[in-house]
Amino acid sequence: MPYKYKKYKLCEIFWLDHAGSGGWQEESDFLEPPIECRSLGWLVREDEQRYFLASTLSSDAGQGGCSEILKATVTRFKVIRKSF
Repeated sequence: MPYKYKKYKLCEIFWLDHAGSGGWQEESDFLEPPIECRSLGWLVREDEQRYFLASTLSSDAGQGGCSEILKATVTRFKVIRKSF
């Protein structure tokens, strides 16, 4: 069976997480700094506002474990490998 993996950049993205709560909070709760997250994966799509990373690629050109990361939250972006 011939494999049909598409060529994507392997990337590392650091981004700031955000959260919300429906419960009661004190003003001091808002003093905590945002949490920085790190995602690794293949950059399968990009537009003006978002990066789309997949953690799994299949031989039938499928993509799994996809994350959508808003560019406004990105603190660092690095291409690890241009084509994999």
